[in-house]
Amino acid sequence: MPQLLRSNARTAGQLIALVVLTFAAYHQVVTHQFVWDTIPFVVENPWVHNLNGENFLSIFTEAHKANWQPIVWLSHSLDFYFFGTEPAGHHLVNVLLHLTNVFLVCYLVRLLLQKQHFFNPEEISWIAFLSAAAFAVHPQHVESVAWVVERKDVLYSVFMLGSMITYLQTKNHSSSPRLNRWLPFTLFLLAVASKPMAVTLPLVLLLMDCYPLQRLTAVNKTVIFAVGEKWHYFLVSLCVALITLKTQSIAMPTLDALPGWARGLNALDNTWFYLRHYLIPVNLSPLYPFPLDSMASIKFWGPGAVFLTGTSVISVILWRRMVQWPLMLLGFYVLTLLPVSGLIHVGPAKATDHYTYLSTLPFSLLIAVAIVAGFHLFTKFRPAILALTISYYVFLLLVCVQQVTYWNNPLYLWGRVVQLYPTSSLGHRNLAAAYVSIGDQQRALEHALISEHLGGPIDDYLEKLKRSIEQSVPEK
Repeated sequence: MPQLLRSNARTAGQLIALVVLTFAAYHQVVTHQFVWDTIPFVVENPWVHNLNGENFLSIFTEAHKANWQPIVWLSHSLDFYFFGTEPAGHHLVNVLLHLTNVFLVCYLVRLLLQKQHFFNPEEISWIAFLSAAAFAVHPQHVESVAWVVERKDVLYSVFMLGSMITYLQTKNHSSSPRLNRWLPFTLFLLAVASKPMAVTLPLVLLLMDCYPLQRLTAVNKTVIFAVGEKWHYFLVSLCVALITLKTQSIAMPTLDALPGWARGLNALDNTWFYLRHYLIPVNLSPLYPFPLDSMASIKFWGPGAVFLTGTSVISVILWRRMVQWPLMLLGFYVLTLLPVSGLIHVGPAKATDHYTYLSTLPFSLLIAVAIVAGFHLFTKFRPAILALTISYYVFLLLVCVQQVTYWNNPLYLWGRVVQLYPTSSLGHRNLAAAYVSIGDQQRALEHALISEHLGGPIDDYLEKLKRSIEQSVPEK
């Protein structure tokens, strides 16, 4: 009984700490404005302001701004019902959904580790807490939480994590009721209806069949059975993938603008690009422009090739030696990143941080395992390990808080892009628009001219700025 009480008290303390960390990182968003794509995608979306029968049907049968995500539009409609056009409530909902994901990550890690014999229950508890803490305050996740239009990230993750958790639970108990066996699939449907990135979930479930569930063996019939029992998952994934390709075709660059070889090299680079930004989360940008002049250089795609090849070879060798978890973690990272790796490209950026919201979860787990294992093995260095651990999480929190400030308003946002990428024509163009919104016509014109010089397509916009400034000059 005393041990149980200590365990419950530790768990309660850890959950409270996760709440404190999450709100410490994101408390300022309630003072933020709507920025960037939030205006056309959400604020100006007629469906979410008046959820009548016609709009409800449109949400499920049509795409808005090349996006089919009915569950997201329904969540935004609830926001407008309760909060109107005041940004604070919309931002707070994003934070609460992120906090839900933090709790789900904590629980998922517990389930994954409970089937192993490497750690005792107390160590598993701390690994789960540290993994969730990194997930809560990592600066790479700021876009998904502080940007209202990325509600789809935090929302689909709730359903995807929930599907993974319930799948593990039902497979751990073969006598689960039929209703419980359909729960993972229902959550999967909600996930893909929130964001198409969830189409990779059937493959992730197969990974979990391999490890830690150990349901697959070398016998082909077992593999065929595991795939066959998920036929409905794969069918839904195929349908959603086709819908997404159709609806987003207008946002995809043509092969002439971005040929296949460039997409492939960009996808290869992104596997290392995102990991590097996870490990060293500084100079994160709301926009990463395409380095079109250097994409063919080995300096661009070489690190990604080395990372992907090296980790794949090592993971396969370890798998053959019955060490299965490295391949499972690498597979999760690559599979969940695959739809947005750059092979099928949408938008003007080479990469965006919000794509990694769930994909980098294995690295949070690995860091947490390393900390707890080091604390267990190197007892003489426990004070140093504890100090380094606290310093690491404080560093993540401070950088996260700073990153959140950039999403306060358009001026901060595009000022940050121009600061990091002064040759970005889109950055200068949007910074010009930000200055227009606050009435600073002169600075708006300066950045508009820079954007035009860099090749930005703003001729009409530039002429409007010139006329606006001329009209604002008082007559002598």
